[in-house]
Amino acid sequence: MRYFRQLLLLFLPLCLFSQDFSNQWTGHYSYFQVNDTYATENKVYVASENAVFIYDTDTRTSETFSTVNGLSGETITTIYHSLVYDITVIGYGNGLLELLIGDEVRTFVDIVEKPTIPPTQKRINHFFEYQDKLYIATAFGIVEFNLERIEFGDTFFVGPGGSQINITGTTVFGNSIYATSANNGILTADVNNSNLVDFNQWTTVITGGYNGITLFNDQVLIWENNNLVRRLEGTVLTTVVTVATNVVDASISSEGLIVVELDRVTLLDTTFQEVTSIRSTTEDSFLVNTAVSLNNNIYIGTESRGLLEIDLNNQNVKNSVSPEGPLLNFAFGLEALNDNLWVVFGQYDSNFNPFPLRQRGISKLTPNGWLNISKDDVLGATSLSHITINPNNENQVFISSLSSGLLEINDNVVTNLYNNLNSDFEAFFEDNPDFVFLNGSVFDNAGNLWINNSRVDDGLKRFTPGSTRTLNVDLSEIIPNPTRNLGFSDTVIDREGNLFFGGWDSGIIGYNPDTGNLIQLSGESEGSNLPSDYVLALEVDRNNQLWVGTFRGIRVLFNTSGVFQQSNPRASQIIILDDEGVPQELLFDQTITDIEVDGSNNKWVATASSGVFYFNPDGQETLAHFTKDNSPLPTNNIRDISIDNSTGSVYFATALGLLEFKGTATGPESNLENVVAFPNPVRPGFNGSVTIKGLTSRANVKITDIEGNLVYEEISEGGSIRWDTTAFGRHKVASGVYLILVTGEDQAETTVSKLLIVR
Repeated sequence: MRYFRQLLLLFLPLCLFSQDFSNQWTGHYSYFQVNDTYATENKVYVASENAVFIYDTDTRTSETFSTVNGLSGETITTIYHSLVYDITVIGYGNGLLELLIGDEVRTFVDIVEKPTIPPTQKRINHFFEYQDKLYIATAFGIVEFNLERIEFGDTFFVGPGGSQINITGTTVFGNSIYATSANNGILTADVNNSNLVDFNQWTTVITGGYNGITLFNDQVLIWENNNLVRRLEGTVLTTVVTVATNVVDASISSEGLIVVELDRVTLLDTTFQEVTSIRSTTEDSFLVNTAVSLNNNIYIGTESRGLLEIDLNNQNVKNSVSPEGPLLNFAFGLEALNDNLWVVFGQYDSNFNPFPLRQRGISKLTPNGWLNISKDDVLGATSLSHITINPNNENQVFISSLSSGLLEINDNVVTNLYNNLNSDFEAFFEDNPDFVFLNGSVFDNAGNLWINNSRVDDGLKRFTPGSTRTLNVDLSEIIPNPTRNLGFSDTVIDREGNLFFGGWDSGIIGYNPDTGNLIQLSGESEGSNLPSDYVLALEVDRNNQLWVGTFRGIRVLFNTSGVFQQSNPRASQIIILDDEGVPQELLFDQTITDIEVDGSNNKWVATASSGVFYFNPDGQETLAHFTKDNSPLPTNNIRDISIDNSTGSVYFATALGLLEFKGTATGPESNLENVVAFPNPVRPGFNGSVTIKGLTSRANVKITDIEGNLVYEEISEGGSIRWDTTAFGRHKVASGVYLILVTGEDQAETTVSKLLIVR
């Protein structure tokens, strides 16, 4: 019986019903890179880089689907919609197949987990529907999928001797199924043959390399690896369309045949005469990946401008109908403040190498939606990587570049780029403005911006907005060879105004601006207790403790001021007990990419390979651990985190998209006028915690029943606390009305709220 169960499990279909995370998460994906399109009736189905939207041409609205709805977040290669079964099919570069059936996402991993197919040959290239079957053209062959039964059928390896070959497309005409291959010609077989798994049933009618195939006006059309579209008749190819450059894609519609090139889209009638051509120009440039026509409009899927809608009767107007979002999914740096979020897309590798230098724009999320600053408006700056908002003037933002200096933005307009030619910032190659390596920065209470300047002696600078002069801090006594230190990462400031920053092999550097004292914690075996001298992240928490993220783990400096008086300052490990009660080091050997503190002094920790950890204030309790497998995160490599203390929202930057978690921990308020508890009432079946927010710092919160019996008490770390609705952790409290009594730290202000619990 056990053997039978194992066999049964072996042959169960590998279909997963994906989870919808939209109650707690928001996906801020970019829909400006369009990889594929498909049009039916009044809808255009659009595959962006790793998310999907369906554009309704009648209502001019879009419905989006992303990892928040259950999609995988992998790179999408093709999309198709079956009108017969009302199913949208999504194919991926890694062989994953996903179906949208209503609002439900079904994921099929059969191809992904096929051990006999190399990972580089699992790409899904094209879909073609015939009767109840969907023929899936892949980089290894052809796969059948039954749309009626929602299950895979046979796999056809049609190369020489039954080998795996790259099939670029399929179609059925008459009683024949045709397939184009990238290098092995055009193949055909009897579509009604029940033994198509036998490669001998397939015939190569013409050799060569072909990029795709379609049916148009009762003709089989094929496009090659050049500028030709040709008609297949038996074993003869006849050229019917010649375009200026290589054919990228082709599609058919009631308006005619659309032929796509990188810089233009051409519509042809049934006699292959050109009806119109829409071209990229110097003044209106775009790169084309795909195009369809529908209801007298052409929809062009571009590389960076989204889905362009062009009325055939008025081609001078090109409207982007992509859902709003950031410019790119490649989010690198974030900064959130008071319901606004800034995003940059610059990059550098683990050795602080920014090459190839990329000029990219800037995105800003506001309460009214997304605002995007074009790459043409950043004054030529490249590798924009770190954002600092002026706390005294939130309309002024400074963005560091690990190549070009410091960019200044005022009222959403880029106004200045400071480099070695117009300011005191230094290039490590003299007189070369392309190599001014700036990164981590922070404002002090006097309104000065402290910023690190890599690979020069004066590696720390104080910049005052409105001036081009800086105060320079010479680091040569602790970094005698600055060019050897490839780069600095983060810069933070503690409650007393002491500065701390880290870098590639410099450990932690501390600077006291009042005394000019410099200290360094470095040397993995020299007493500093750092697991690595490569420090990527620093954060000062609400108790004025410095949390340190390194290439190989996490540490804490519990007394930031005291390190300047110590001859051999040491960082401390966080020791926790595992499930078996054995002491373990918190996040041992993990590469920590960022650490942020929320309004309750809890710690959000980003890693390079294990997703995001959420810890209580001292790190002893893991409140949550988000990964690609249990959350909408599209990858476990998290590049940056930013928390909006006004809303509690937590933002995660990854190379595959930007995600927002609707957190509840907010920053402290200045008074107790807006104390509120939610959910309220607590209804039957609720198993979470009640959040009480609107608190001042270190407010005393007491919760009593209506008779005055105390059931909970806590001092707030920030602007909110969470109560698990138990009496001091012992048992769930009964139904009834509970009083929330809040007293400010100085006891000068109090407030009372009511909370109803229904069990």
